[in-house]
Parts: sequence; structure tokens; C-alpha cells
Amino acid sequence: MLIYAIIPARSGSVGLKNKNIKSLNGKPLIAYSIEFAKKMNVDRVFCSTDSQEYAEIAKQYGAEVPFLRSEFAASSTAMEQDILKDLYDKFEQYGIPQPDLIVWLRPTFVFRNLKDVNACVELLKNNPHFTAARTVCESESRLYSVDEYHQLIPSFDDQGKSMIRRQDIGVKYKVFSTDVIRSIDKNTSDDFLGRNVAAVVTNKLCGLDIDDEMDFKIVESILINNQTLIDENT
Repeated sequence: MLIYAIIPARSGSVGLKNKNIKSLNGKPLIAYSIEFAKKMNVDRVFCSTDSQEYAEIAKQYGAEVPFLRSEFAASSTAMEQDILKDLYDKFEQYGIPQPDLIVWLRPTFVFRNLKDVNACVELLKNNPHFTAARTVCESESRLYSVDEYHQLIPSFDDQGKSMIRRQDIGVKYKVFSTDVIRSIDKNTSDDFLGRNVAAVVTNKLCGLDIDDEMDFKIVESILINNQTLIDENT
């Protein structure tokens, strides 16, 4: 089974300029995902980027960048399926074999548990009915929206109570850290993961996503001051 790791790293970050190559504890952000990929038993590690500068940095840390991302897949509105279509087209154009599985490593997640991500891969290897696999971590289940009149609207059944225990709602999970995609069929629809997605529960540290400067500072502080926490959870 042919497995590639893909690090998608667009250059046009809005919330935090040049986020994907911003220095984090002495290394550019994308380096963490590339180094994680190299710990996995994958056949090749690619970085998908629209920037020659990003490409050179990715190559320094061991990723392949045989082509740059096409314009349609590099816009601020492009979704994963657009990047996948670009990858599949470029693989064919450059004579790169189409993989059976892709491990999708978003560079804004610095912390990953190797055992948990490998478990996602094994689930797809051993269970053909699963269409994809994702690492998930526990999330707050008591979430609200605020309407145009500033009224607080629960997105859960609050049972007519002002306060309700999390245990009474049940455990909820958030995704987006790491996906393992069945790619041999080249599915680039809006439902590219399919309807039978397996989940591997990982720890909350691995759910930290860098979206803005505050997120960046939090992750940086953990990297500098909490190596024991990192060792215990990754």
C-alpha cells in the first residue's frame, strides 16, 4: 500500500502573516509537521504550497516539493478538495504514482501523537468499509450562538436550565488535526472523506490549532516551558 504524507502550506495567511513559516521556538512552523511525517512509516512526504520561498524551506526540512500549487487551489477560499484535485492532477503530470492513502498534516497543529495517527492508518489498512480516518479530541459540548439581537441561543438541549453539567450533555469531539484519506479513487467532491469515517481519540494537547497571534504564543510557551507535557502526550 502506497502512503504519502501531505503538508498543505498556503502562503496567504490572513490572521497571522506568513504563519506557516513563522519561526516557532527556532524552527518554521511547517517544519514540525514535516518532521512528524518523517517519523511515520510513509513512502514519501510532500509539501503543497504556492510559494517558492515556502517550497525551499520545506525542502530544507526533508519534504519533496516537485511542483507549486495551482492558482485555483491557492486562493483564500480554496478547500481541501481543491488542493487534492491539484495534487492528483500534478501527480499524473509529473509521473508520480497515485497513493492509496494520504496522511493530511495541517501545519498549524504542532503537537501530534504518533501512536494515534498511526492507528488511523491501520484502521484504513485493516477495515475496507472505512472511507477515511481522523484524529479527534474532546471538545466543549455546551456551545451557544448569539443572534443579531445579542440573544444567547444554546446549540444543545439545555433542558430549560440556566446551568447544566457537561456530563448531562455527553462527550463531543472536534476534528481538523490530522486526516487519513483514501486517495486511490481520486475523490475530490465536497464529501471527499466519505460517510464512513473512523475516529481515533487523541489528547487535548494535539487539538491546539494556531490561527492567530495568541494561539501562536500559547503553543510557543508550551514548547519552551513544558517538555514533560509534550513527551507524555506525543
